[in-house]
Amino acid sequence: MLLVYTPKTTPRISYIFKHILVIMLELEIKITNSVEDFVAHNGPKFSYSSQSLGKELFFYSSGLLINQGIQDVSIEILDSCNYPIFFKTSKNSAMQFDIFAASFYLISRYEEYLPHLKDSKGRFHYKESIAFKNNFLEKPIIDLWVFDLREVLKNKFDSLIIKPSSNKKILPILEILSPYLFLHKSFLFSILQFLNGILSLNFKMILNQVYVLLRISKDPYLEYDFLINKLKTNKLNLISFFRYTQNSFDIDSVSIFNSSYNLLIKNISDKIPVNLLISFYAQKKLKSIKFEMNSLRNLIYRNSQKTRLSQGILSLSETYPVLVQNEVLEDYSMGYIDAAGYRASTSIPFFYYDLMNESQTRLKINPVVITEIVLRKFSSEQAFNMIREYYLALPLENSIFAFAFTSRMLSKTNENLSWRSSFLKYISEHEAS
Repeated sequence: MLLVYTPKTTPRISYIFKHILVIMLELEIKITNSVEDFVAHNGPKFSYSSQSLGKELFFYSSGLLINQGIQDVSIEILDSCNYPIFFKTSKNSAMQFDIFAASFYLISRYEEYLPHLKDSKGRFHYKESIAFKNNFLEKPIIDLWVFDLREVLKNKFDSLIIKPSSNKKILPILEILSPYLFLHKSFLFSILQFLNGILSLNFKMILNQVYVLLRISKDPYLEYDFLINKLKTNKLNLISFFRYTQNSFDIDSVSIFNSSYNLLIKNISDKIPVNLLISFYAQKKLKSIKFEMNSLRNLIYRNSQKTRLSQGILSLSETYPVLVQNEVLEDYSMGYIDAAGYRASTSIPFFYYDLMNESQTRLKINPVVITEIVLRKFSSEQAFNMIREYYLALPLENSIFAFAFTSRMLSKTNENLSWRSSFLKYISEHEAS
């Protein structure tokens, strides 16, 4: 057991120490405010305070974890040998910076509670983050810091066993906004698809659309059974999220009253877990979240407690508390829709800390590194090489690399064949991982 001394145990201290030491490093810890108990302890221990008690292993506290409420925090980014750091410490501290306060600042998304510029949809823009401004958005910087923390602890305490119990994993996330390419669209949208094919001289697409609408050919997006079987063969878990809203203004959406769509969801739910892709409308009208959740549950007769937010997080401080109230246990939205990288600067799932109420919640947040929207900015070969580089760069053995893709990824249309091939090749590389 690792004993940690701190003069005062706040909810922030309990939260971040348990996350870093217990969840990330898989250590057994105890936090004490008693100097006597700390001095008497003969096993591994360290202190976290504004000054050391003596010659023990000491980590300097910058004060953020003692404070309450949301205040404008001064951040000065410094370059160390391997990565950027902030909250610089005193000379006798075991690390050059307050790793616990810096990690809390990033993982709680503290900066998203402060005044900031928003994008055209009203979301926190990735260019406003200190990670983007200081060139570490594409690095799981907390994981890199914790990797070095692990070395500090191992070097100091021979008896402290730090042996990871798991290996790095990839997590494919299927996001189903539009379950069909041609079928069950509105008349207006079908006409627009047809005219677009004419204007682009894509006669193969026009012919394909006609064949699908006449039920001669299968819709190109109906590759769900193939995908499920492929991933099961490769022993990879697939998480699926379906948009299921009555209040969609997208003309390419499928009505929740469409019997074929409902049957599709039911069939897939018999093979893999089906979860709710919360509509962007519901984030604007938060009461609609419960309606969408209940509608999907009533359809599949299962109490799904996982969600993903369509088009990204509109307001973390408003949406996440509503998810907590609706007893959602896991969310898969912690990322940026239009940029690759680590929004919370980590690849390891963590529990949502409610800064407004200064408390840890039961809601587990799963970081998502990249979406298909970002991948499509590159060639298929470049995109999946980039994914490979992200995965290989993960420093901790229990890291999870999650990426989101849509029904389009496996379609057999001519313009998508290279993407299908690259995706299947990547999945095959991780067989039995």
